[in-house]
Amino acid sequence: MKHLPKLMLLLLAACGAPALPEAQRIDGIDWILVDMDGLPWGHDVSLRIDGDRLTGVGPCNAYAGAQAASPPGFAARAVKATDMPCADPVRVRAEAEYLDHLGRAEAMRRDRARLVLTGPGGAMICEKREARGDDVFQCST
Repeated sequence: MKHLPKLMLLLLAACGAPALPEAQRIDGIDWILVDMDGLPWGHDVSLRIDGDRLTGVGPCNAYAGAQAASPPGFAARAVKATDMPCADPVRVRAEAEYLDHLGRAEAMRRDRARLVLTGPGGAMICEKREARGDDVFQCST
């Protein structure tokens, strides 16, 4: 009996926060940018938030950084992108614009099936990316 309080503390420590319903969850989902500042976004850009980390792929490069605010706050910090050559100047500009907006975003929220990031002078709307195995695994014979 004298070990029961220690056991209870250990069990409570092992329990994480309860999982959010799918309609409220932001973490662990691959989001695709579809709208920036009210205009359709025509470049491939993804974002994934996993706790205090964010990762994604822009029109030219992959990127990663910290998500340094508690939801509903958002603060992309120390975002670093790979340095892949990108011959298309339109894609280079689009990536720079996206990373600039990401760095200025201050809040995030779910709006039904969408993720909305907002900050001074702008908003970005992302939709959940549906899993497509052929994008991830390419098999050749």
